[in-house]
Amino acid sequence: MAAASTTFARPLKVALVGVPGLGLTLAVAAAVAGGFTVVDGWRLLLIPGCFAAVALAERFPVKIGPQQKINLPCLVVVLLLPPGIGPMTAGLSVLAGNRFVHRSWTESAFNAGNVLAAGAIASLIGAIGATADVTRDVRATVAAFAYVAANLCLAVIPPSLLTGKPYLLLLRKAAVATWPASLTLAACAVTMAVLFVEAPLAAALPLVVLPMIYRMNRAIEAQARANEQLEGVLAAQRRFLTDVSHQVATPLATIMTNLSILRRASRGAPVEEAVADSVASAERMKRMLGRLRSLAHADEDVPLRRELVDLAELTADVVRAYTAQASTSGVDLVSVVAAPARVNADKDLLREAVANLVDNAVRVSPRGAEVKLSVERGLAGPVIAVADHGPGIEEDRLPRLFERFQRSDSGSGLGLAIARRVVERHGGTIKVKTARGAGSTFTIELPG
Repeated sequence: MAAASTTFARPLKVALVGVPGLGLTLAVAAAVAGGFTVVDGWRLLLIPGCFAAVALAERFPVKIGPQQKINLPCLVVVLLLPPGIGPMTAGLSVLAGNRFVHRSWTESAFNAGNVLAAGAIASLIGAIGATADVTRDVRATVAAFAYVAANLCLAVIPPSLLTGKPYLLLLRKAAVATWPASLTLAACAVTMAVLFVEAPLAAALPLVVLPMIYRMNRAIEAQARANEQLEGVLAAQRRFLTDVSHQVATPLATIMTNLSILRRASRGAPVEEAVADSVASAERMKRMLGRLRSLAHADEDVPLRRELVDLAELTADVVRAYTAQASTSGVDLVSVVAAPARVNADKDLLREAVANLVDNAVRVSPRGAEVKLSVERGLAGPVIAVADHGPGIEEDRLPRLFERFQRSDSGSGLGLAIARRVVERHGGTIKVKTARGAGSTFTIELPG
């Protein structure tokens, strides 16, 4: 093993030698503390049984969880054999099983040392003797879970040293990925050990859970792969939206500039009307591209640039930005701050969400109507409301109102989707109250 480990970095060499050394030390301590006395002669049959089970598990692996396929027979042996025999049997069976499938001596020795150390810890806590009672069963259960925990903690050391990633980070990820299978197999091992003492003929019954664990992990793996593929598609979509928006923005600006020159140079009414229509269409396309960029930005998983935002100032900025548009449409845009409020938020994104609601409200409101942007204090936190006196929203559109590209006569269907995404990223909610012919009120509720 020393020759094979010369290509490893020094910390990894220490781990590859240290873990088997730790296992041997703990196994000796367990043997001294617990002895070698076998309660029942039949339990010695578990020694060849463990070797055979580990070899079969290595040769015909079942995807239960990382290394869980060998932990079941090893843990049963540790619980049923005396401390001087059980851990050594588990460790040597893993060493033989690893070599049986042609793993390197270095890896085999490390895996055996891992199991030996975990088994020794478990045997020191408690094994099952000639008769099972509640106290001994509890100790055996604690021992089984200690075995699983120690096995996982030692197994993560080499990947951490090889990749340079923090040990605790990898340990947390491994625990999250394996805890269902680990705890299930620990419980299965305890049950089998108890049944071996109380009802030997029924001892193999807990093995029926293995197919269920297998199918469960296959389903989890399939779902994880599907999630990765979906995330890849969504990431590609976000990149596409961003790239298209940027690529189209420059020629669109050139077109708008040229149309403005043509409008100033034109004298005939038909030409002026055609140019004005083209300018209006270009403006709508410009707004849509801006919203596509905003949507792609809101979808990004980058952390929010949070700061303390005064909602009175934010709403005042939005009112100033849309006053000219409201005046052109003959709409009165007002801002009311019923209660001062500040939130820890991404100011630019939150302003974009509120601006989209105001833009929609101004466009749907008839001439002479009022659009009110208000800030007040709700039960859970600050509330921003945008109320209009437009035609209201059809009832059949409400269930999908905030979905993307849900077009109406007044827009592209992106503004509300952007608003919802931004609000949700801030941990808030957005709701609408509407009635046909009586207008709509959109409410953003933010956490306090």
